[in-house]
Amino acid sequence: MSNERDSSERDSRESGDYRRALDFEVSVTHLQERSEHRAWHVASASVVIAILCAVVLAVMVPFYRVVPLPIEVDRLTGEAQVIDVLDAKQMHTRDIEDKHWVEVYVRSRERYDWGLLQMDYDRVLDMSDDRVARDYRAIYSGPDALDRQLGANTQRRIRILSTTLVPDEPGRAVVHIERTTWKNGIDNAEPPQRFVITLAFTYRPSVFTRERTAIENPFGFRVTAYSRDPEYTPAVSAPASSPTLSPAPGGAR
Repeated sequence: MSNERDSSERDSRESGDYRRALDFEVSVTHLQERSEHRAWHVASASVVIAILCAVVLAVMVPFYRVVPLPIEVDRLTGEAQVIDVLDAKQMHTRDIEDKHWVEVYVRSRERYDWGLLQMDYDRVLDMSDDRVARDYRAIYSGPDALDRQLGANTQRRIRILSTTLVPDEPGRAVVHIERTTWKNGIDNAEPPQRFVITLAFTYRPSVFTRERTAIENPFGFRVTAYSRDPEYTPAVSAPASSPTLSPAPGGAR
């Protein structure tokens, strides 16, 4: 009887060990399956993210552009400055129109060319307020009139360096110009002169006006204040001359 009892106990222990081993294998298999499912989920998510990134890049490519930074170096002072690049999305059409008429007025008023003098004179008067027009007439009146001083053989050429609309002050602009003087078609070798011009302007379209005035100034651009001041430019230092060597006494003959 004892042998049979021992045999049954041994069989029960073996069957228990077998069940535990079987449960362990089932657990390991389950963990492996869960790990594989997790790996597939991660891989699928990575593929989806990669596809989304590719789609986003494809959508953003048309909006990508390289913004150039042009740099201008002053010929006299060597000063370098970054020039603004015109951007239709950042600059309003009204600002462009304001700058256009400001530059037309400044160029017509500041240049002196005998062949264009009457045209510039009439244009400036048509685009000036009464007080500004009166001050401009005085420049060409009397014995010291500008046309009598310069005559027909002198030219004043104007180069507009920059035109800036004063922020938060509509109807005001600051213009930097460079003026060179020519006589008989030849540069007189004088250094260019620079000026800062500050002006105020408005628009007063006229219902009844001459056809020529309406064509040249269709929006009624009027300058109500005008001031010109010389701009300081440091003097250009001349290169140092090399010393002249005199022959030493008793030199070779």
